[in-house]
Amino acid sequence: MSYFKPSQSRPASNPESGFGVTLIAVTIALIMGISVSVYMRQVSTQSLQFQDMYTGSQAHWAAMSGMEWGYYKSEIGEADFGGPYTFFNAIVSLDTSESSDTGAPLPEYYYRVISSAAFGSSERNMRILTKMSMKTVWGDVSIIEGSGDVQIQNGLTINDTIYIGQNVDVQAGTAIGDPPGAQTLLYVPPGAVVTGGQEDANFGVGEHHLKWLFAPDFDTVPYDSLLAIAAAITTDIDNKFDGRTTFKEDILDLNTYTDSTIYCNNVLSLLGMTITGGSVERPGIIVTTGNLIVGNSRGIETTVSDNVIMISGDVLELEDATVYGSDQSALPPKDRPNLHNEVYSSIDLIVRPDVVLWGQAYATDDINIEGEMHGIAYAPDIFRFTKPTSYLEGAIFAANIIGSSGPNRMDRGQLDMDHFFHEEYFKTFDFGVKDNSLLEF
Repeated sequence: MSYFKPSQSRPASNPESGFGVTLIAVTIALIMGISVSVYMRQVSTQSLQFQDMYTGSQAHWAAMSGMEWGYYKSEIGEADFGGPYTFFNAIVSLDTSESSDTGAPLPEYYYRVISSAAFGSSERNMRILTKMSMKTVWGDVSIIEGSGDVQIQNGLTINDTIYIGQNVDVQAGTAIGDPPGAQTLLYVPPGAVVTGGQEDANFGVGEHHLKWLFAPDFDTVPYDSLLAIAAAITTDIDNKFDGRTTFKEDILDLNTYTDSTIYCNNVLSLLGMTITGGSVERPGIIVTTGNLIVGNSRGIETTVSDNVIMISGDVLELEDATVYGSDQSALPPKDRPNLHNEVYSSIDLIVRPDVVLWGQAYATDDINIEGEMHGIAYAPDIFRFTKPTSYLEGAIFAANIIGSSGPNRMDRGQLDMDHFFHEEYFKTFDFGVKDNSLLEF
């Protein structure tokens, strides 16, 4: 018996069904393409935003680096820091202006310091307001840091402003604000106590706006470089002298020596003469590696003209009735000319009674003023002021003070802290920054 299955035929094809699948695929592809395009555009936009943020940030910090660079160059005594220079591939330049942001003139001694930085398409500018002057470099108040409680006794006359970094006791009867009516201010750090002295109407006590003050650092490199030249001398030649040397000429004219400079590799004595030869543009300089002694010979006192600088690698002592610099007492301190009168000692500096010094006195250790001085007294260790004849008009910057009755005693002489003084020759470019003056624009 035979069995037969009915034949099975395929269904007829539907062209509309295939078109529907294709349309869906095309739609999906189109949507995906648009989505990818939108996504890529967002990525591109975000990338540009991130790039702008990055370049803007780089330019910002590069401009800030310009400010820091200016600070650093100022600390090492260099005024030429304009640039341009690179900071992480950004180009930075510095400039100064005596005008404000609006173009109006700034007050005397004030400057606008501008740091500009460019990185990619971004540029950032910053500015600060600074005050550049000798008064700013050294501060507008004398400083004695102190190592213990300080006593001001009535054997001392004191005028104008001074900062003492310890507790202070002022003995009744101390001459304060002489001539009468001159305000005398004593600043102390937070937590320090001042007792006594308040019975004087000219005496004021307060906390300095900078809170704690310290004697400024002093750059000795210019002096050390000259002392190194003197230390290398092995024979007498031209303006160089080897061994113990004494000058007793009637007139020692430094202009007759090369570079208006005398070098000595040993003890140097300048006795009974007039020393000349310096100018504001080119001071005369005397350098010795050993003690430097200036004094009397044959009954003749030594006189030093203006614009002479003396540098000692050991103790520098002004003796007898030596007069250093011209008398400027006929002029108010603020009207006195800038003169390059300086004495510098790598150890101690001594100004004996009857000596008159019109100039700056710097030491790397102690300064002892027994005579009369007008200018800066910079003593990173001890300032000695021990005699009734001790007189200083100008400013003190010292770590400690010793009076006739011992450490931390101010008990003899007269201090007139007016803070007007001659400009020194080896000037350090420096500046103070006005509070809240940093601006980005």
